[in-house]
Amino acid sequence: MRSPFALAPLAALLLALPLAGCGDDDGAPAGACTTAAECAGSERCVDGRCVPTPETDAGTGTDAGTPPCAAGQVRRDGVCANDCGDPSAVACEAGLVCNYATGACADAGASGLLTGEGEACGERTCLPGTECAGGECVAAPPCAATRCDESACWGRACASERPTALCAPAPLERMNEPDFIAGGDGGAFDLEFDDACNAYVVTMISGPDFLRQLEPDGTLTVWTGVTNLNMGEVAVLRRPGGEFGTGDGELGEVALTYVCCASCGCVGDDPQGVARLVRGATEELPMEVIATPSPGAGPWGVTAVDTGPYGLTYDARDRLYVGNVEANGDLVRADVAAGTSETLTTFEERVHATAVFGPRSILVALAGGAVVEVDTETGATTPFAELATDVTSMVRDPFTGRVYVSTPEPAIRVFTPDGEPLDALEAPPAAGRLAYAPDGFLYYLVVGWPTTAQVLRYALPERLGD
Repeated sequence: MRSPFALAPLAALLLALPLAGCGDDDGAPAGACTTAAECAGSERCVDGRCVPTPETDAGTGTDAGTPPCAAGQVRRDGVCANDCGDPSAVACEAGLVCNYATGACADAGASGLLTGEGEACGERTCLPGTECAGGECVAAPPCAATRCDESACWGRACASERPTALCAPAPLERMNEPDFIAGGDGGAFDLEFDDACNAYVVTMISGPDFLRQLEPDGTLTVWTGVTNLNMGEVAVLRRPGGEFGTGDGELGEVALTYVCCASCGCVGDDPQGVARLVRGATEELPMEVIATPSPGAGPWGVTAVDTGPYGLTYDARDRLYVGNVEANGDLVRADVAAGTSETLTTFEERVHATAVFGPRSILVALAGGAVVEVDTETGATTPFAELATDVTSMVRDPFTGRVYVSTPEPAIRVFTPDGEPLDALEAPPAAGRLAYAPDGFLYYLVVGWPTTAQVLRYALPERLGD
């Protein structure tokens, strides 16, 4: 296990710098200037006006009477700065490449590099540290911000090494004690963490089920659910940056699903649906969104489990999503506080799992193994990967951008941010679900029904390229 001592948070590693503006004082015409410092990084001052810097003289500012910048640098506010991702920067020398994580030129064979050619997106090219979303370039792991000019965007506030978070969940030994993961003839069926390193599980046992919260110091809090309704998933709101200790550390907003019903193997007429945690209220787990029973054939292979709403997740904009609410295949955006929902899109196949992907997209795994990226603003879908097997859970590593997918075989498959397969992780002992914790580890819950629940932990890459 890595040292618990904190490194600098990701957001503090680099600050995105504003583009320098052109002089426009005392009624001077737009673009008026006296020195290069008054122009944007992609411009120089010629005859009193800011004009684009020729490609052969990028960022040098020599026409303004200032010394040239070094390879990989641009001149801003009269000072040369490393930002080799900027198309106006002085080109890296032969044998060197731009490391977008640091903004400096680096040996092509060095470790910890963030480099590449980028992808076309609308009117710009999304260079490393960004990815295309809805025709716009947005920040992508391991970067927290972007910088753009007229032709391209590139990552800023990036990290080459995984920052250590400011908190850690309860020890693995504590998580595996019966009061957190066991119960009756079943046990924990899903696991999540909040930014304060609290761990949450929901259960799949006969009789009443439970939402349980385990604090880093081992303190356990339990909420009792609706009588004899199996809980399917738990989702916890995570703030962007919270994975690296830059969040506010508040207790997470928590939602959960009920998935069993009288027609699919449970006793009673209580509905399927989505509930939320209201701490300290008279009714602490109120059912906010009622679902229509929707049986399926996977991924668990059990009638009483493969039913109801699945694919519960919050997106990067604090909105909750879940599938199979009115019918198999619908994907809805739910407002649990208001008890309302609206359909974002509908698939022909049943929704099995979801995961946050980008600032305006989530991944959705469908029955049969197709995984698609869904734009949460428009509902547009883009193929991501085809697994040819059902999916039980997915998470995206906020440092490397890799996507980890668990399947019933059991297996944990790994994909690049573009959906290309990488080597799988060591196979777990039984089918389960994944969760990413603020300590930078990947956790795996062997589900507690019909197997015995167990929490495992996997180390993730420490540096880019590992």
